[in-house]
Amino acid sequence: MSKRNILIFSLMMLSAGSCLLIASTRAAGDLSTKEARRLIAHLAGIQLPSDAVRIKDVASMGSSATVTAQVETAFKFEKGSDGKWRVAEMRTGDRRWEDVDLLVKALNNEKSARARAELESMATALEAFRRERGSYLQSKSQAALIDNLTPRFLARVIRVDPWHQPYEYEGTSTSFTLRSAGPDEKANTADDVVVSR
Repeated sequence: MSKRNILIFSLMMLSAGSCLLIASTRAAGDLSTKEARRLIAHLAGIQLPSDAVRIKDVASMGSSATVTAQVETAFKFEKGSDGKWRVAEMRTGDRRWEDVDLLVKALNNEKSARARAELESMATALEAFRRERGSYLQSKSQAALIDNLTPRFLARVIRVDPWHQPYEYEGTSTSFTLRSAGPDEKANTADDVVVSR
């Protein structure tokens, strides 16, 4: 699964109901509506001129911009043995159909890697805390952890995982466990991302 397909999926997941997309892009100067439309169309496999990409707003913020756009998307649905419908495949422009389950799996793998990196960053900060104070922070509160680590040991506040769930922390003076509940958003299951010492 290419990063481009993952990005397309991420943008489409935001647009499943209303075809409304929020895309961030880097620009040397102000991003024009025409350039934003061209970049989104290229990403989605839509040949311009076409009304399949409509830019609603471009907000420049220094070296980045936020673009609100509508992108035409096609979805294939399947009815399961339980009688419920689900989105099975999707496509934009002239691209081939993409299996939604594969896209979700690729996206969750990417999010798991990001969660692990954030947890490792917090673990490194905890090691620095222990070296200076003689023990790890004794708490069952991730909020207390972040309050004690930032800004001295941890440069930025990290409170929620890539699935928008709070990270968990449990620490004693000699050990700790940091956890993201992972894609299923349920703690103590097989997809959890855990860092402990």
